[in-house]
Amino acid sequence: MKKWLSAGLLIAGLGLFGHGAYMQAKAWLAQVLIEQAWQEALQFPSAKVKPWFYADSFVTAQLNWPNHNKVLTVLAGASGRNLAFAPSLFLPAGELGGKEFGNEKGALIAGHNDTHFAFLQHTKVGEAFTLQLQSGVIQNYKVTGIEVIHQSQNTFLQTPGLYLLTCYPFDSLTAGTDLRLLVSAELMSDKVVSALISSPDSLRGISTTSS
Repeated sequence: MKKWLSAGLLIAGLGLFGHGAYMQAKAWLAQVLIEQAWQEALQFPSAKVKPWFYADSFVTAQLNWPNHNKVLTVLAGASGRNLAFAPSLFLPAGELGGKEFGNEKGALIAGHNDTHFAFLQHTKVGEAFTLQLQSGVIQNYKVTGIEVIHQSQNTFLQTPGLYLLTCYPFDSLTAGTDLRLLVSAELMSDKVVSALISSPDSLRGISTTSS
C-alpha cells in the first residue's frame, strides 16, 4: 500500500511540475509573439495586428519605463484574457495620444499587480516614461499623481491624460479587493523634454535612467 501511495504522490507531483512548466512556457511564448506583433504593427500603422491568429485583441502601444527597466506592449481591450498576457487599454475610456490627437477624455491602461504592473508599487511622482503609439510617435510622460481609489470611481477619466490602474493592495491575501492604485501622468511638451535633456540638473526627480 505504501508503495502505491508513494507512486501516486510522485505521479501527482510530476503532473503539477509539468503543468507549471507548461504555463511558464506559454507565458514566455506569448510575450515573444506580442513583441513580434508590435514590430509588425509599427510597419503598418493602420492595421490591427493580432499576436496570434485566434486572439480577440491586437497590439496598440508600448510603454517604456526606464526607472524600473520595463518595456511593456499594450493590448486593446482590458478583458481578463488580455490582462493575463499584457497591460491592456480600457476601450470605453479615451484613446491614446492625448489632446494632441483630439482626445478630450483620459486614456486608461490596466494591468495585474502581481505581474506586468507590479512595479507601480515603487513608482514615484515625477518619474518620466514614454508611450510609443502605433504610428511610431513617441510621447514623453511624467507621473503627476498616485492615489488609492475605489473601483467604482471613474470621474478622473473626464480629465485628459494617461492613467495606469491596478488592484490594491499589492501582495494581498484576499482576492477581489475593491481598491485600485491609480497612477496619473501628463504629456510633457517638446520644450520641457528638450530642457530636461540639455540640463542634467533638471533631471532630478524626473530620472530617465534605470534604477
